Amino acid sequence: MLVPHKLLPLIVSPLGAVICLILISLITRRREPAMLALVVLWVCALPATERLVWRGLESDYSYQEIAAAPTTDAIIVLSGMLERSKTDQGIVSQWGGATDRYFAGVDLFKAKKAPLMIFTQGGMAWSDLPLEGGLLARRAIAAGVPETQILLTGLVHNTEDEAREVSALMELAAIKTATLVTSSFHMSRAVMIFEHEGVDVTPYPTDFRAGVGLDWTSWVPSADAFGETSNGLREYIGRAYYWAKYKLVD
Repeated sequence: MLVPHKLLPLIVSPLGAVICLILISLITRRREPAMLALVVLWVCALPATERLVWRGLESDYSYQEIAAAPTTDAIIVLSGMLERSKTDQGIVSQWGGATDRYFAGVDLFKAKKAPLMIFTQGGMAWSDLPLEGGLLARRAIAAGVPETQILLTGLVHNTEDEAREVSALMELAAIKTATLVTSSFHMSRAVMIFEHEGVDVTPYPTDFRAGVGLDWTSWVPSADAFGETSNGLREYIGRAYYWAKYKLVD
């Protein structure tokens, strides 16, 4: 089901702003909105802007060694790293973005930082594709994690669903503390949501995306940079949405 925090980024985004400004320019027959649209497009398409946005997102949670991670009762690995498609041979799952979440979770388990792993079952209600958590669990078992030490949530569609499902699972299994593994840029929002659901989590950020340093290519616009800037701004919108929901509405 589409919800406001999913629709909002589609509207309040660099592309949405550019389209709106061009429409305003056409309707009013004024050049200023169109010129502003070009400025927005150019600035958001700069790799320098992309890096600025992502460094801001990742500023609160920096890299830490596995050995430095504290010991907890369970390791929570959030979904969002597999791409699945139908082929002539059936459903095929492949690594997509944020794959470091899985590898960091398995590394933490093998380092004996927790006796249990929890995978969330990311998926869509209208899709018949296998849920992500089950696929990741099978990969973890093949990597040496005992099946008896893996727990799976029910179907989840977003981070808020994940927090609710994990909270219920932890209560059922008498799990008190957990290490939360997700992308660094996503960690601030995830911690806020999990704490709102009463889950005591220790953050373990991974999947760092901010570039290192600037050079002359940082000032050359590109479609990739525009897309990544848009993705970063969408995460800021997600944070603002949940902050407003929890602080102003709940």
